[in-house]
Amino acid sequence: MRFQKRIQIPLFLFFLLLLWLASFPLPTWVDVGWFLKLDPLVSLGTMAVARSFIPGLAWGLAVVGIGLVLGRVFCGYICPMGTTVDLADRILRDKRTSKRNSFEEMDRFRSLKYLILAGLAVSALLGLGWHFFFSPLSIITRFYALVLYPVFTLFTSILVTVLGPLLSALGFDTLSFVQVRVPYFSTNLFVAAMVAIILLLGMVQSRFWCRNLCPAGAILGLCSRRPLFRRSVSEACTGCGRCLRACPTSAISSDYVTTAHSECIMCLKCQEVCPEKAVSFRPGKGGSFPSREIDVSRRKFIAAGVTGAALSAVSMTNLHHLHGGLDPRALRSSTLIRPPGALPEPMFQDRCIRCGECVKGCLTNTLQLVWLEAGISGLWTPKIAARLAGCEQNCNLCGQVCPTGAIRPLSPDEKQYAKIGTARIVSSRCIAWEQNKRCLICDEICPYNAISSQFVAGHTVTVPVVDENKCNGCGYCENKCPVEGESAVVVEPLGELRLASGSYKEKAGELGLVFHARDGVEDHFILNEPGAEESAGKSEEKQSMEGTALPPGFTVEQ
Repeated sequence: MRFQKRIQIPLFLFFLLLLWLASFPLPTWVDVGWFLKLDPLVSLGTMAVARSFIPGLAWGLAVVGIGLVLGRVFCGYICPMGTTVDLADRILRDKRTSKRNSFEEMDRFRSLKYLILAGLAVSALLGLGWHFFFSPLSIITRFYALVLYPVFTLFTSILVTVLGPLLSALGFDTLSFVQVRVPYFSTNLFVAAMVAIILLLGMVQSRFWCRNLCPAGAILGLCSRRPLFRRSVSEACTGCGRCLRACPTSAISSDYVTTAHSECIMCLKCQEVCPEKAVSFRPGKGGSFPSREIDVSRRKFIAAGVTGAALSAVSMTNLHHLHGGLDPRALRSSTLIRPPGALPEPMFQDRCIRCGECVKGCLTNTLQLVWLEAGISGLWTPKIAARLAGCEQNCNLCGQVCPTGAIRPLSPDEKQYAKIGTARIVSSRCIAWEQNKRCLICDEICPYNAISSQFVAGHTVTVPVVDENKCNGCGYCENKCPVEGESAVVVEPLGELRLASGSYKEKAGELGLVFHARDGVEDHFILNEPGAEESAGKSEEKQSMEGTALPPGFTVEQ
């Protein structure tokens, strides 16, 4: 096995392991978002937009420093996007090597990544971050977390279902009852199409994304023009051209000696294929470099910066752009419920890199990425889809896995006081209010006793009423409402509590909010697998027929 693969493959498997571990309960022995923090575009872009130094993202600055010594070693060995592109190239590309692979002949699209970087840099300086759209770590994390992970669980679930009778026949009765929960994610089709396009571009050039489009690669390319360790060719070179044809990024010139180190990913292929052993990588000074290694005209560079500024200006003057401070508030969607611990909206959008870690790890699958509910600047940020599932009060995973601190890492106790919204009864859809029929489900399911059933004039049965000071917006009432389609109980951002610093518990006390979650509620209603829930329902139905118990939310008609 080649030297690059010996390092690249284990690191890629480690990336997949960390992504798998980003689930409840979260392991304490490892930082599951470590790879995301290595992306220099994430580090520099997020800090520029947030106008502050974020200690957790210092790893990205370290990668830039490593580039000064070892060149673009991050692209060749560590980046999981690079590994995925290599795998796709191996499958899609013609195995025959091309003689037209020199640095001079393959420069048609090379400047694009520097122009993209210039546009992103100007946009970030103006306060609007688009780097999440081009960050290789954000893209590939979204792909594996929101596309491949649910597909894997789906096929696993089908396999377990098919093998269930066989396992039971073989005496493995316990295994025959195993069920795999399949998560569902919005925007995953778009993410899949986006990554598919990136991988298919490999049919045009090997590592097309890395050499032509990746702005993180552009950052490392600027820092790697004269690395300490560099490619060197001795006089033993016979000019056979094997090194040139084997180079995945066309970093070698047609003379086989000159090297564009800003494009070299230190994969060592040229050294390994050289029959004369004339190629080596060692510390050195001088050497032969292309006359115009980074060929970007001043006019194109200025045009890219102006484009980034124009896009930012148009976005920031859009009606749905969220402003802060004393600026007029935007027209916010009533369904935009942020996860508990999310920073105030402008700061949240500045820091969120749309990686999908919180969405993948969400215990109840309630977190989903949004399209334009938060404006174009809030594209792909997470929200709580309460109709799909509620927010489990004992889970604080979203804040723990967030690599940039867009969601604060709150303790479970502190998280209960991070009010994310308030439930509202839509009386025109409510069974009790509109049809005058008994229904106590939202009252029974509320973990905080924020909904009570009361007698009101004109009704012969009790109707649900929300105590806003007890409701923290968890959404279980909306999720469990038996009304088909849109729920009769909806959670809205009204009264949400979002702090950039300080204690949620103390602030809730100042505002007179009282949150006392009932112990054990989540064990019965939340953590059960679908099969277990169905089994429990049948058991309760049997008990109700015997007169010993009733399903939650139902009483005997007098």
